Amino acid sequence: MNVNVVIVGHIDHGKSTLIGRLLYDSETLPEGRMAEVQKLIEEYKKRFEFAYFLDSYEEELKEERTIDTTRILFKGKNYYTVVDVPGHRQFIKNMLSGASHAQVGILVVSAPNGVEEQTKRHSFLLHMLGIRQIVVAVNKMDLMDYAEDAFKKVSRDTLQLLSSLGYRDVRSVPVSALEGDNVYKRSQKMEWYQGPTLIEVLDEIQPEEVTEKHLRFVVQDNYTVDSQKVVVGRVESGRLRRGDRMVFQPSGVTATIGSIMVFPGEVNEAGAGDAVGVLAGAELPRGNVGGHLDSPPIPTDVFLGEVVLLEGSLKQGDEYEIKCGTRRTKGTVKQIRERISSETGEVLGHNVDAIGENEAATIVFATEPLVVEKFSEIPELGRFVLVRSGKNVGAGVVLDTHA
Repeated sequence: MNVNVVIVGHIDHGKSTLIGRLLYDSETLPEGRMAEVQKLIEEYKKRFEFAYFLDSYEEELKEERTIDTTRILFKGKNYYTVVDVPGHRQFIKNMLSGASHAQVGILVVSAPNGVEEQTKRHSFLLHMLGIRQIVVAVNKMDLMDYAEDAFKKVSRDTLQLLSSLGYRDVRSVPVSALEGDNVYKRSQKMEWYQGPTLIEVLDEIQPEEVTEKHLRFVVQDNYTVDSQKVVVGRVESGRLRRGDRMVFQPSGVTATIGSIMVFPGEVNEAGAGDAVGVLAGAELPRGNVGGHLDSPPIPTDVFLGEVVLLEGSLKQGDEYEIKCGTRRTKGTVKQIRERISSETGEVLGHNVDAIGENEAATIVFATEPLVVEKFSEIPELGRFVLVRSGKNVGAGVVLDTHA
């Protein structure tokens, strides 16, 4: 099973070092890189900065050019795809890209420093973007002489923060990414800790299954192959089967699915996450969303969303381009119901006229017809981006498909 993971933490809390350690201990560094790194460790003898692995790995990926440099792989019982993000703005942009719908979050908190500003903001963003499964890595335990009291204090403060946002049953693991304690290998220096290692906690997590939900097929493009119209898209939830009768919105076109093509051949069905080509007997505009006739996608022209503003200000009456799935449409800020702190989630005001950069809000948008879904039901169609003058200036999740 492949699990998408986002790893976040305040600057200098050791996030990159932890990713480097995960790469090294899982032996997923590119061929030839492992021997090079082991040689460097021998030269340094005592201490080595494991963030080097991340830097060198990203350089190799950049050279290959065909690989998304923000996606890094490591393995335990599962295969993990990591979205590495340097700051909360890039975090949101990566989270909302089609390539990186994270299912699990690792919140890295430094044992010497504890909860800091970005710890609070990242926690809020993880929750807002619907990442409900969180693991806390209390890092740099080596700098605290592996003291149990130091772990308990930071763990208590962090879990209290997460609890205030609605998280329950969060696991917290004392680690030293630099030394490798409790990441893959059980630490001999913290015998007071009898819980699982970080990789063991990750391997226990079962991401929510989206295959059993209503079918939602997002149209990306149309091609003509051997005089046949092939509709290319992605199954975001449910199952798509040969012979299915479907309706596509907002165009209202109905179609029967003929062949389902996955390189290099044909299949009888496709599940959530599969990118496929289908023979539907019709050309379907990019941005349309298909579903079964008995559980169709419903287009809307007004919805309620929770938004974090990345730059500038947002005022009632402002117009934006809204991106959801593969559809882009015009939208207007109809009402700002609540202004929210992006650090604590605290409501700062009701029915306000405007919000500023890095603030959050619940907003009613009026739009041209489009298909969105409640984030709590189908996350893949519950994320959207606000665009102004060609720049992504805000990101959000759909709370309700009506307002």
